[in-house]
Amino acid sequence: MADASRSILAQLVAPHSAEEFLTRYWPDRWFIAHGDPARLPSFLRSAEFSSIETLSAKYRGSLRFTSGRKYQKMQTARDTDAVVLYRMGLTVQFDDVAPYVAPCTEELRTLECELGVNPGCAQASAFASPLSEGLSVHFDAQDIFSIQLRGNKRYHVAKVEELPYPCGTQFVPGTAAFDDLYPQASDGFPDPNRAAFTRVDMKPGSVLFMPRGTWHYTEAEGDSLSVSIGLYALSAADYVIDQLRLLLLQDSQWRRPLYGAWGNDRARDAATAQLARLLGDLPAVARQLNAGHLMTHILPPEGRLAAIKPKTRFQKTPNSRIDVEAPSFLVITLWDPNYGAQVTARAQILPQAIAVFRWIAERTTSFSADEVASRFPQFRFSEIQSLLSAATEHGLVKVHWFQTLLREQAKPSG
Repeated sequence: MADASRSILAQLVAPHSAEEFLTRYWPDRWFIAHGDPARLPSFLRSAEFSSIETLSAKYRGSLRFTSGRKYQKMQTARDTDAVVLYRMGLTVQFDDVAPYVAPCTEELRTLECELGVNPGCAQASAFASPLSEGLSVHFDAQDIFSIQLRGNKRYHVAKVEELPYPCGTQFVPGTAAFDDLYPQASDGFPDPNRAAFTRVDMKPGSVLFMPRGTWHYTEAEGDSLSVSIGLYALSAADYVIDQLRLLLLQDSQWRRPLYGAWGNDRARDAATAQLARLLGDLPAVARQLNAGHLMTHILPPEGRLAAIKPKTRFQKTPNSRIDVEAPSFLVITLWDPNYGAQVTARAQILPQAIAVFRWIAERTTSFSADEVASRFPQFRFSEIQSLLSAATEHGLVKVHWFQTLLREQAKPSG
């Protein structure tokens, strides 16, 4: 764990330790911490959060509003001042404050890293509620940190026992359910009337963590301003489906549209037969998915480069070229039809390394790191890793983020 003075998570959960939070609460149990607001990450201490008026003056993003005591769902506001809605007695949500509050984006990326969730999944929104206002009972399909900045607010929280780890978006009882909820709740939609709620009192500096699938409703005990950090972390199903799709796209029969599926009976029968043949091959394709490979492929590009192994595959990008100036001066150029040529690298390197880059630039198909190592045995594999990493960073090649389809195992239909 990073030093507490630099750890975003440690600042949020203090006076508890980040280790305690990660081992005892994350990601399945709700958690509350009370403390001095001065301990919070710097973006939460920004001047923009001193009042709804200062935030509204800076914010240019989308707004939503509700009256939690009277209505069930939030509505989108267009061409309306947030302060006007607030003074009408409504709860106002500033959907995405990151572009307007520095250094919010950088600190969210740090929090993602500390929690081990996919980059870009954390989003910060602000909620402003006048006295006695708040949100009606609902649950979110995101993990949420709620940070109280101004005024006091009361939460009521309870676990959604009927639906662990919901996927999708927000569910408000008595309103239309999002489509993805139906397969998850085929035994019945969750009911907050069966839940045992716990009251949590929030004051400036309080941080409440709620796992996805936590019933909650709120009420302000005065003018209240808070920030919610939602973690839209991808599910195991999301990862596997994405990688399975990339395997299937390597087979032309899976790429072929279902021509006739919306046609007459004869055409539909032919499309049905085509689909049946493909589904017969699907188990063999799915069995090629490997958990170890998948965990590497879901890393961001910089993570994949840090984990280059002999079987890691690369492919030359179609818009790149290399030129050699003098005996050992390498130039990598990318071509864009809109912006013309862009030089991404110009550096003097060893003549032996020039040969590696020439070999890469001549490849018309994908290749593995061990193919490069076999072709240039004078280099240690760590040096091959460095050269491939440099080639990727400068746009000469792209590292494959998917597994290669083993056609002899898949046995695709003709």
